[in-house]
Parts: sequence; structure tokens; C-alpha cells
Amino acid sequence: MDDSVKAALAKWPNVPHCYGWLALDRRGRWLLKGDPLQMPNLEAFIARNYDGDDHGRWFFQNGPQRVYVELAYAPWTLRLTAAGTLESHTGEPADRIEGAWLDDDGNLLLQWQRGLALLDDRDLPTLVDAIRNRDGTPADHDRLHAFIDGRPADFFLHWRSQVLPLGFIRGHAVPQRFAFVRIPRPET
Repeated sequence: MDDSVKAALAKWPNVPHCYGWLALDRRGRWLLKGDPLQMPNLEAFIARNYDGDDHGRWFFQNGPQRVYVELAYAPWTLRLTAAGTLESHTGEPADRIEGAWLDDDGNLLLQWQRGLALLDDRDLPTLVDAIRNRDGTPADHDRLHAFIDGRPADFFLHWRSQVLPLGFIRGHAVPQRFAFVRIPRPET
């Protein structure tokens, strides 16, 4: 968090929270009242001051005001860099992947050091090629589609030097399983 934000919080600790103003789309773009932000300095400021609270709500600390973020899918989005590594929508490197799941719509979810992330759909073909059978051979696409339909199978994500079991999860169960709130609301 920026020092200027910390100072503003100390000076004005009781500023009301803001809801319904800021969103994060499935590709990790910030949306302001539904429109993509296209101001690099503001996007960088939001990224530096993005965090989650103890109730699983994600927010941007805008000086003394907490602006809750509506999530299109997950609190984080990961993307492939030109160097072939993963980084978050805030520009943080995803050094270690700790878990991997496919949902019933074919989305790839990755647990990294900051929490659960949705892989940007533009990078899905590359990482789908990293899904392997138990013996390391490439996954058969028909079996993979059956897995997405909920049929059991043993698949593994081979990413860099890691080999992770690939789990299956229904999309509607993701927020509860990973303890986050997609659309924060004021507490009553």
C-alpha cells in the first residue's frame, strides 16, 4: 500500500466505503462504472493498493476510502508474459503455482501466492497444452472435455518445474470454496 494512502487512512479513519463503482473483468481489466479504465497511472495506483479483507471482499484503498471491487470471476487474473512466465493483472510475478482446477466451462483456475486466479482466456491454449496424463503424455482432448463435463480423470498441470494434480470444480462453487465475495455489499 502506498505511504500516501496509509497517511490518509490515519488522518481520516471513518470515511464511508464505496460499492458498485469499480469492477475487475475476467481478463484482469479494471472497469469504472462498467467502462474499461484507460489511464495507466490510475490503473497502477489501483493495482498497488488492491487487497482483500477478512470477509473475502476485495477492494482498492483510495486514500481514506475503501472502494470494493465487483469480481467478474476471481480476485486475481494471471497472464502469460512475453518471457513465458505468469504474472497477475497487477503486474506481480506468479512465482509458484500451488493448485490448479478446471471448471465446468473450461476455465483454468490457479492458486498462487496471493490467492485464487483465473487464467486469462487468451492464454488458455498454451496452458491446456501443459495438461498431461499421469504418465506425462499429452491429455486426450476427448477425455479432457469429459473431465470438464464432470467425469473423473487423472490429469496434471506440468508448469515449468512443477507438476500439479488438476482438480475439477463447478464455477458456481468457486467463491465459497475459495472464500471470496464476487459482489460485495454493505454490511447491515
